[in-house]
Amino acid sequence: MLPNEPGEASRQCLDRPKLTVSNLLLSIITFFCFTIICVFPLKARPLSFISEPTIRVCLSDNNKDFVIKVNGTYKVIYDSIIITRISNTSFKCSPGKNLRPILYLPYQKIEFTSPIKFVPVTDSLSNAPPDVQENFNFDGQTYPGEFELIPTRENIVLIINMVGLETYLRGVVPNELVNNPTDDELQACMAQAVAARNYAIYKIAEADSQQFDVYSDTRDQVYSGIEGYRPLADSAVKMTAGIIVEYNGAPARCFFHSTCGGQTERVQNVWQGQPALPYLQGISDIDSTTGAPFCVDSPRFYWTQSFSSDILDNLITKYLAIANPGYTTRTLVGRITNISIIDRFSSFRVDSLQITTLDGKKYFVRSDRIRYLFRQPDGGILRSTLFRIEIKRNKYGDIQELTLRGQGNGHGVGMCQWGAIGMSRKGYDYKEILSHYYPGTTIKKIY
Repeated sequence: MLPNEPGEASRQCLDRPKLTVSNLLLSIITFFCFTIICVFPLKARPLSFISEPTIRVCLSDNNKDFVIKVNGTYKVIYDSIIITRISNTSFKCSPGKNLRPILYLPYQKIEFTSPIKFVPVTDSLSNAPPDVQENFNFDGQTYPGEFELIPTRENIVLIINMVGLETYLRGVVPNELVNNPTDDELQACMAQAVAARNYAIYKIAEADSQQFDVYSDTRDQVYSGIEGYRPLADSAVKMTAGIIVEYNGAPARCFFHSTCGGQTERVQNVWQGQPALPYLQGISDIDSTTGAPFCVDSPRFYWTQSFSSDILDNLITKYLAIANPGYTTRTLVGRITNISIIDRFSSFRVDSLQITTLDGKKYFVRSDRIRYLFRQPDGGILRSTLFRIEIKRNKYGDIQELTLRGQGNGHGVGMCQWGAIGMSRKGYDYKEILSHYYPGTTIKKIY
């Protein structure tokens, strides 16, 4: 999760296109599409736990064959019956046909239509170190404790790891902040542990009767299991165990991002249809003692991305409907003659972008959705919406190359991770970091 933008940026209100009936209708359609896409709860409900909760992490949701290796002894439970035990072995699972996946256990083949659980004989949700717990290996990663295979109507077998929340965070924090943090970054790790715990708590509350709580990839928080553990991050998780950020007695929505460049963004500006939250209204991230952004050491503080005219036409034709769901696929007519910034937010991030084609048609994309239009060479979305545009034209006035020169990395809402690192290096503690990025919130231990 990531951002961009420096210092005090004044509001730039450029002339908008004239409002027509078609534009108004398009805006209404787009608004409702964005509202549907950004399904964030309007109000957080108070949560309390007697003890550490379990979180259900989806490791895979595809319809391919896969192999799992278990280390230690597991009970295999199907329809509430222990059908066998397996120890230190590998097995294969195939989606099969007619919604009947096949599990190939040692000396046993099972077609299953309801979940199969693999429960370690030792309680893996305890605080015992990983080397004395049962664990399992999938796709080159090792995960602690219990897991479940769930068949779906889409002929997919979900692989779900059930793990204690604090153990889950041990596999998350190094991926979401710094893989090998140094001692002076401990407070940033602690702040990240709390923010990640908030995120997980929110997802557990939202999931209710769903089959799992979070994905293990960038759709939620990147969770890499036992291989992801790092000593300093482990300490950060342990020292903040059960601690969350609250606002008005309920868990705060703790979004975070990589690099803000000096100013975070208002949540309602980034995701259209998301209601304003008092603690996510954007803050100045400038160090008053130096005048520089706390995140100035980020390798993504400045970036440049260039597109040839052919690549630009292909990208916008391919991704326009994703960037603005109000458009259908392949609606782009003719070559692109101009791309211009219509308006910016006070953080200087782009509010709206206009694309003009040879036949005079105009297309508009708003706020963070712009990042889904301009793709990086690896297919990843644009680093941020804090950029300026440079256009190189040939002697006929046609676009030869479009260059975006930008700052930051990510959406810009909530905690700036590189800013947190900068604050930690300067001696701020994790509570000061969290109160800085989520103003008006409080810290509370809930279990």
